[in-house]
Amino acid sequence: MKDLEKKATDMARAAWLYYIEQFTQSQIADKLGVSRSTVIRLLQRARLSGLVTITLGVSGETFELERDLERRFGLKTVRIVPEAEDGETQRRWLGQVAAGTLQEMARKNSILAVSWGRTLRAMADSLSGEVSVPGMRTVALIGGLHNADRGTNPYEVAELVGQFFNAPARALYAPVYVRNAETAAGLISDPGLNEALDMARRASLVVFSAGSLSENATMLKLGYVNPTEKDFLQRQGAVGDIACRWIDADGAPVALPPTIHPIGLSLNDLRAIPDRLMVAGGASKVEVILASLRGGYATHLITDEAVAAQLLSHAPEPT
Repeated sequence: MKDLEKKATDMARAAWLYYIEQFTQSQIADKLGVSRSTVIRLLQRARLSGLVTITLGVSGETFELERDLERRFGLKTVRIVPEAEDGETQRRWLGQVAAGTLQEMARKNSILAVSWGRTLRAMADSLSGEVSVPGMRTVALIGGLHNADRGTNPYEVAELVGQFFNAPARALYAPVYVRNAETAAGLISDPGLNEALDMARRASLVVFSAGSLSENATMLKLGYVNPTEKDFLQRQGAVGDIACRWIDADGAPVALPPTIHPIGLSLNDLRAIPDRLMVAGGASKVEVILASLRGGYATHLITDEAVAAQLLSHAPEPT
């Protein structure tokens, strides 16, 4: 009886921390002293038992906005979440919708390429349960960021997603940027890295986010782009990055500083992947999200209401 009571208490506590306190699944696991897979099962049981019920406060205008953005930018699907009061909550909501969308898009005998960042980590944390997709494999889209926050590094995110789908994950064992061309050429010629890059190019589905070029941008805060390089990129017209590749307001790649040599898929490689799910929101990212849509990098988009309204105001008129 005591075991049953403890399970019920843990289930309620996990649900409270996840839905009310807005903890991630990993944070709940640490708090309760259990594994992340146990947290996933507790949250599933909370839903199935009726302990947790979910309602959607989504207006008809939101659905109309989704359809308008799909038509204007030629997107297959758009999903819009409410605008949140803070960035952490916004990423959480984006991640929850992205997790559901990713499950809908997963296919047997396919390769899924995964980028990095806090929004995609929120997506990985929102993958509830265990879904085995036969023959599916996962690969990191870019090289590693050794000083990124725990759980947001490209391979870590790919590994979490791969565990959910029972799809073995492959890393790109190289830094995301190197400082000289000779080192970059040497790394790219490595057979193991070449094999991983080729795997990423053969992906049928990629999920990625976007970064701005503001002072608070993650790539700047982590030191992968220094002030001199930031000034160089701004002079080239860069508004932000997709998978650590910098683009201008029209979505065109910009010239990079001589000290930045990316290791990972090019923007042309990315655009060649059939299904491309972009998950990004927040006021600071409006410009780079718009640029990404203009450049044709996304086929599916998940964003927030405020960004969606801004995008529509800049969208081309239907012909």
